[in-house]
Amino acid sequence: MFQDDKNENLPSIIDLFSGCGGFSQGFLKSGFEVVAASEIWDPAIETYKHNHPETPVVNGDIKLPEIKNQLYDIIGNKKINVVIGGPPCQGYSIAGNRNPEDPRGQLYLDFVEIVERIQPDFFVMENVKGVLHMKHVSPDLSSKELGLFQDNCAKLKRYKDLKRYGAQRELNMEETREFDDLKRNHLKIKNQVDSKMVPLIEKILARFKAINYKVKWKVLNSADYGVPQTRERIIFIGTRHENIDFTFPKPTHHENKISVLGKQNSWVNSGEILKKYEAWNEDSSLNHDFTRHSEKFLKKLNATPVGKAVYKNYSDAWWRLDPDKPAKTVKENHGGVFVHYKFDRVLSPRELAALQSFNDSFRFKGTKSSVLKQIGNAVPPLLSLALANHLKTCLKNL
Repeated sequence: MFQDDKNENLPSIIDLFSGCGGFSQGFLKSGFEVVAASEIWDPAIETYKHNHPETPVVNGDIKLPEIKNQLYDIIGNKKINVVIGGPPCQGYSIAGNRNPEDPRGQLYLDFVEIVERIQPDFFVMENVKGVLHMKHVSPDLSSKELGLFQDNCAKLKRYKDLKRYGAQRELNMEETREFDDLKRNHLKIKNQVDSKMVPLIEKILARFKAINYKVKWKVLNSADYGVPQTRERIIFIGTRHENIDFTFPKPTHHENKISVLGKQNSWVNSGEILKKYEAWNEDSSLNHDFTRHSEKFLKKLNATPVGKAVYKNYSDAWWRLDPDKPAKTVKENHGGVFVHYKFDRVLSPRELAALQSFNDSFRFKGTKSSVLKQIGNAVPPLLSLALANHLKTCLKNL
């Protein structure tokens, strides 16, 4: 039975692939207890622990049984209402070198395994919108078919490697013969690999169905929930309760100033959020660190108008914000962050965190580059809050 947050027993969650803790933030604010979190990357763990000192964090590779067992030991007999998390997903690219059976692309299976073991009332799984277009190897292949598939994948990788070597040096006679043979058969091999691939989203839905969870998914835009950026992510919500006809949280904000319903606020613009930081001095203790730009780059920044990128071949990185619009999606971008709409500098980590809807009291730990990665990978707390509030209502109806 669900207990209201005014009582001693709060609704409970565990946060898998927790990162720095953006997902947890929203559920905490909604009145959930975070029983445990799991993460593998040390800088994110340090940040999580600093901001959530009461939550035990399991540090390690969630694929390993001993790491899962640590999580189960923390949970014990406690009832978990919701499992949340964003397992990294990778599709297989014929053009790249990604192995379609790469364990990094199969982490959603560990999420499913933990859900099956813990049996929460609901789960919420977040991922990039690109999951809709990703493909993985079909789970229905026989061992013989799987072996042929793996051989063909190895041939495609070898073809690409030899092509790259040939651009760098002269291939020897044996390599030349091998490359010519692979080149002649490249299209045939590629088609054979393609024929054994299925959409990743179908595999995800089938896995949850197999453990008796009914699932719905939807692409949500964080801007529709008060986050000052147009960040689209796919959200899966599942429940083991057949009698629950759940939906997704209704948007609270709208792109136009007056919504069709006349009840929503307009999207929050980046300038509304960042204006207060214009008067802030640089302060590392607040993650408000400025990047030192060369004179040459400063001239480039000065010549970049609002709503344009410093470099023409970049669509997101080095983009000069328009203060009258939400930002584009905040990404890790390896330092290629947004340019301030007013000053000739890129945004500080504190300002980027604000665009992700983190409060100023939230402190990030680690090097500046790791902090930028943590921010870019985080679930915006305001989006998480909307999901948490929605699930609280669903839990009360059980």
